[in-house]
Amino acid sequence: MSSPPTLAYVYNPLSFSPLSIVEAANGICGLVWIVDSSKPDAVPAIKLLSRFGPVIDPSTASFQELVSAVRAHEPDGILSMHDGDLVWTARLAGELGLRFHSLDTAQKLTDKNAQRAALATAGLTVPMFLILPRNATLEQVTSLASEFSYPAVLKPRWGQSSRDTLPISSLSDLLGTLEQTQGLVTEDYVLEGYVPDTERELGGHGFANFVSVESVVEDGRVEHATISARTPFRWPFRETGYFTPSALSPELQVEVFRVAGAAAHALGVQVGCLHTEIKLTDDGPVIIEVNGRPGGGMSEMLERASGFSILRTALRLAVGDPVELHGPIACSRVGYLLYVFPATDVEWIDSVEGLAALRAVDGVDEIDLVRGPGQRIDWREGSEAHVFHFTGTTANLDELRQLIRATLELVRIEGHDD
Repeated sequence: MSSPPTLAYVYNPLSFSPLSIVEAANGICGLVWIVDSSKPDAVPAIKLLSRFGPVIDPSTASFQELVSAVRAHEPDGILSMHDGDLVWTARLAGELGLRFHSLDTAQKLTDKNAQRAALATAGLTVPMFLILPRNATLEQVTSLASEFSYPAVLKPRWGQSSRDTLPISSLSDLLGTLEQTQGLVTEDYVLEGYVPDTERELGGHGFANFVSVESVVEDGRVEHATISARTPFRWPFRETGYFTPSALSPELQVEVFRVAGAAAHALGVQVGCLHTEIKLTDDGPVIIEVNGRPGGGMSEMLERASGFSILRTALRLAVGDPVELHGPIACSRVGYLLYVFPATDVEWIDSVEGLAALRAVDGVDEIDLVRGPGQRIDWREGSEAHVFHFTGTTANLDELRQLIRATLELVRIEGHDD
């Protein structure tokens, strides 16, 4: 009996958990872990990861020494599932001759400026955008942004979970926002045109006009596993939850899938799993961004709803195991991940009551308290600045709506400002 293929997995603590990776890899591949110990959050996982395969630390070696160390394990594939590691992993994959995003594609998947330029060149509708470089002064920003069309959205050039993402109404509003950073841009930012909302409920009654597509690319062929929809956003652009399948009309689903596929081709993606965020407008779907990995929580959510694992699929693709997906995946239930915030934004959490009652509701599988009494909460962290999140399934979308209402009735969160 032949031994399973070996996968070099670039581990990041902000992506999938160690045990979820190990479980998904069962029967697919053996694992060699690449873990950067210079990242403090990664250190606690190293001992656990070493139980399931050799661990290579890139922080203690030159790049060529790292290439040699990984090559010694004769990996059949390499994989990273975190935005911040994609470019570095693409470079490593190129040296090892392993399938992964090309360096050019990885750069376009992580750099919002390069990505939008590529999408626009391909004829896709994207928001107007402008880069505000790190250390630019207010005078330089004025020169760059004086001709920009407002309203706009300001966000980090490299970021996720809506961190530090703010609405900007005018040039003076932009300058006032940046003045809070001592008159300098502290990191590269993207100023992008605000995509107008529509009063039509294209995403379904009670849901946001915003979706994401989970796609699987194999040898350049793009197939779509599912459309994940959103519950209404919280100011300024914080996501409050996801669910799949969506409530989109069949006609709109076709158009959303078409746009997501065109985006994958425009970025040159040949292999891997993508998470493409799309806003639904009166003029058609508008791509907000494409991510070169599965969306956070999407694999688990889809697996609960259908039994199909995006994580296992990503591992199979990486080691060359044919997937041959023909999507979308049929779902027998609605899978969800919901974030819960205080009723009004506060700086400190005083109490969280009602979680036991919520846990007893049919369809609630797991509740994770992220910020308990005495802990600070900062809305600038985006969607990560929630008190707790919970997951599970419902029989249909009406039951999901009922569950959202029940959460507001059962759970009470109190807090205060300094």
